[in-house]
Amino acid sequence: MPKQNKFEDVDVTASLEAIMKQNTGFYQSDFDIDREIIAKAVASDSKEGKTLLWFCRPSGTHCFRERDVFLKDTAPHNTWRFYMEQTSDRILAYAIELTGRERGKIKGSLYELDYSRHYERVKEKGLPADTVKLIYERGEQMIPAGQYFSGSPDPQLGKFERFEALPNDPDALKWLLQEEHRSREQLPQGDFKAHIAALHDGLIETEARRIVREMKRNYEPNSPNKTHFMVELSPAFMRLADTKDTDRLFSMLPYKTLSFSKIEGRHGTYALIDKGENRDREIRKPRPSVRAQLKADKTKTAPKKAAAKNKNHDLEV
Repeated sequence: MPKQNKFEDVDVTASLEAIMKQNTGFYQSDFDIDREIIAKAVASDSKEGKTLLWFCRPSGTHCFRERDVFLKDTAPHNTWRFYMEQTSDRILAYAIELTGRERGKIKGSLYELDYSRHYERVKEKGLPADTVKLIYERGEQMIPAGQYFSGSPDPQLGKFERFEALPNDPDALKWLLQEEHRSREQLPQGDFKAHIAALHDGLIETEARRIVREMKRNYEPNSPNKTHFMVELSPAFMRLADTKDTDRLFSMLPYKTLSFSKIEGRHGTYALIDKGENRDREIRKPRPSVRAQLKADKTKTAPKKAAAKNKNHDLEV
């Protein structure tokens, strides 16, 4: 499992958009909603309101306050769990801690999350929230969780602004969020450009593994003329990939008779292999580039430099 990193003092929206483009082929417009959520959060008076959880998937993105994700039966909690429990989507997830605005940019830190492990924490540590606070322009109103409300203006309280779930035990939520913060603060500082490159490599490898997995699932040839096994290349992947990416994908698939082709009467592009091809194989690991190999060899053979001598000024007279 690759290690997670943190990326401090970044342009938050630009960084998240770059991440999204390594995974989200459809509904990238979801990110417009995320921008609004982030812009409102950075203006929040509470530290709790400035900490968000965000993820992207092949068909869309989601952004929630961290506190809400850890409150059971809320929409953020249920959504965060749904994509682990009900899909096999590749999910790229991050915690966001906003620090403010600088020259028109929203700044903060991103913390890479292992979505599957984070899901387990949310599932295990989620707290009950049996009350919902309705917030109006001139006051608040409490109702039981699950009770319908229209969001209409109130004669006494004025315009409805928003609502939030309230934990049964506020101190438990406060402690939990502090624990989450302390945990991710231990992550090493990462190189964001290298991170984006690794995510792009992961996009291609994930698609290769999916195709190999799907090839194994078919017991009989499934091409129209029953002479080949075939798997459609993911439409979300194809929206993100260029020619070099599909070439790399081709090189990672372990089949001698492989071809990428259109099928008459069907949309999309398909990976096809002869019906006699051995399908009990795993992907080929991509070879490192010549430049990367030379750099690695140079690092191994380079002589170690002697440590620089420092003056001990305390001993000077």
